[in-house]
Amino acid sequence: MIRVFNHEIKEGERAYFTVPAGELAHKAVVQLPVIVVAGKKEGPVLWINGTVHGDELNGSYAAWELSGEIDPEQLSGTLVVTPICNPIAFECRNKISAIDNMDMDTAFPGDPEGMMTQRIAHLIYREIKANAGAVISFHTMATPYRADPYSVRKIIPGVSDSVNEVSEGMQRAFGVVTNCVVDLRGDTNELPGVTNGALDITCMKDGIPAFMGEMGQGGKVETEYVEAAKKGILNVMRYLKMLDGPVEKPGRQVLITKRRFLRSDKGGMIRMNVKSGDEVKAGESLLNLHYYGDEMESYPARTDCYVIGVRENPVVSTGDRVAFVGTEWRTW
Repeated sequence: MIRVFNHEIKEGERAYFTVPAGELAHKAVVQLPVIVVAGKKEGPVLWINGTVHGDELNGSYAAWELSGEIDPEQLSGTLVVTPICNPIAFECRNKISAIDNMDMDTAFPGDPEGMMTQRIAHLIYREIKANAGAVISFHTMATPYRADPYSVRKIIPGVSDSVNEVSEGMQRAFGVVTNCVVDLRGDTNELPGVTNGALDITCMKDGIPAFMGEMGQGGKVETEYVEAAKKGILNVMRYLKMLDGPVEKPGRQVLITKRRFLRSDKGGMIRMNVKSGDEVKAGESLLNLHYYGDEMESYPARTDCYVIGVRENPVVSTGDRVAFVGTEWRTW
């Protein structure tokens, strides 16, 4: 039996319930949906968290679908899903909450006396810390961008070798081609670079192995990427011995050890010449920039790079991000 948010779920049971998380000015109650699949056999608790940013849907959709497909009789341990952990941002179809303008993925472990985003983060993380043996935090790229699925794992000062080892094993088992490792012990080359309060980092500091699954584009449910997330979750569950069977891996995996955003130096409209997964040599054209009737101006790569994601919305101003690339990578 597992007790989550004061609900008891017995071995072999599947449960769905909502948890009151706050109240709006007109007295409407903010509810958190929770899904639990308790296996018949003993094993770890895998917690899947989604929609920490309100427009990130593919991973949440995958976990929701999969929770109805897994047979509790064949499951060792428990799967817990908080598919919409930021209901205010979800309602607004936005990354952040319209109530307090906070990014929930900078708010963990939360504050029971803070703003609503902090209070919801506290409510969720209290249960994660009490129950979870491993965590997958699902995200997507922001709505203007497109990327094939990729994973992100952090190396954090003070985290034990055993937690890092399991986190790495989960990430590799997830089975997507493109994988990032971000070493927070030094210069990360991250932009915007905010790391305090991220769910995966908070978990790892508390001894809970975790990684991020970045599943496609925000604001959409993309069937191909939902299926990729479901396959990845099943692989992680096999790695954690929650399900029988071998971990299915792709023919090739890439590990990116340094990455950065590329930004436009001018305003106008862009036409991308590369896509997610491309390896580009220095000097090759990443995109063309134009403004109605003007000649196309090429934007060359300044260094060799591996394309993680590209801008899909063509309208850019000076400083806008046009691509997300790895600058150091190797076959994993």
